[in-house]
Amino acid sequence: MASDKKGVSATATGVLGAVIGAAATAAAIALSDEKNRKKAQLILNDLQSQGDKVLKEISRRAMQLKEMGEPKKIAAKKKK
Repeated sequence: MASDKKGVSATATGVLGAVIGAAATAAAIALSDEKNRKKAQLILNDLQSQGDKVLKEISRRAMQLKEMGEPKKIAAKKKK
């Protein structure tokens, strides 16, 4: 039964931890420079703005689809 378990090996976990640690160190070094922090802030603000636009579009489309489905839902109930 023990061989049926599907898990992450200790080696893979260790390697993943090392990669995450290296990425965090690189980010800390990059963000220690004021110029890089400002660039990162501008990029994050731009990404947030784009994300907000996408969310609004998805919400709008979801409402359209919901409205299109309402008459069919009512018609299906009337058939019963």
